[in-house]
Parts: sequence; C-alpha cells; structure tokens
Amino acid sequence: MKPNHHSLAYKMQAKPNKTYKDLKQKQKARIANWMFQAVCEYYKEHEEMPDEKAALQITARIYEKIKSLAIWVPYEEVHRAFLSKLPRYELRITENGLPEPPPPKKKVPSVPKKKGSSNKICPACGRKMKQQFIGLQHCKCGMSWKKGIGFFERTNDMVFALERRKIGKKIKQCPVIRYRGD
Repeated sequence: MKPNHHSLAYKMQAKPNKTYKDLKQKQKARIANWMFQAVCEYYKEHEEMPDEKAALQITARIYEKIKSLAIWVPYEEVHRAFLSKLPRYELRITENGLPEPPPPKKKVPSVPKKKGSSNKICPACGRKMKQQFIGLQHCKCGMSWKKGIGFFERTNDMVFALERRKIGKKIKQCPVIRYRGD
C-alpha cells in the first residue's frame, strides 16, 4: 500500500529536521498573520504584550492551526519564530495601534458557475444576460452589454455580427454592431 504523501505523519517522517525557513512563503505569511492576530487579541484583553507563559499558550493554539492544515514544521521552530517576531509586533502595535477588524463581507448566494455562463446582470430587469458572442451579452427585456461600450438599449435596426480583424499576426473574430440601412 502506498503511503499518503499529504498526511502530516508522512511529512514528519520524510523531513524530520525541517525548519521554519523551509516553509513556503505563503505558509509563512499565513502563520505570521495568525501570530499577529493572536498577539492583538491578547493585547486587547490584558492591555500588555504576552509574557513567557502566555507566549507558550499562543504558540500552542497557532501550532494546532498549522497541524490542521497539514503543514509540517516542529513546534520549537514555530515558538522560536513567534518569540523573534514578538518585539516587532509590539513596535507595530505601539506605533499604529490595534488594527481595526475589516467590515463583514456581505454574503452573496453562490451559484455554481457553469462554463460559458454570463456574469452580467441586466440593470433594467435584474435577470442574467445571455452571451451571444464573446464580449457581447443580451437580455430578454432589450438591454445589451458590449465590451468597451457597456450597457445599451437595443433597437430594431441593430444587427450583431462577428468581424474578422488582423491583430498582430493572428486573425481574430470581434463582435460588432451594424445598422440596417447603412
């Protein structure tokens, strides 16, 4: 049976002497963000920076988050990194104050997006617009949207077509609006 290379146990066995510096930049940034948030929460409650005992508790909580994401790094490395960042966090809090939490994001009901589905909503009736060509979408109520122009009202003399244009060395088809009688 093949071992699961994504499991934390496999990662620990494969690289037992991994350091904090060996983590990916994105992982280190995420962990540093957790550390700063934890220090800010502690500072809000106690109005002072964490001491040794509190630092151990904060590191333990952060390490649990790290393990939950199956990121392997020894606990001692995380604690050492936290203690090295603590003076900079203190300086950051004294200079800039505690960061204000971002306003809560409005939850938009997510509809799974199908390939080729339109992302434009008609400003007149609120329905989703249907795509005729790439860069050109229509609604049943008579509104349309064209890349470069934006929303506009369709008239009876409009004809939508694809026009071949040479762009560089390639020939591309671009949507155009023509008018009857021209």
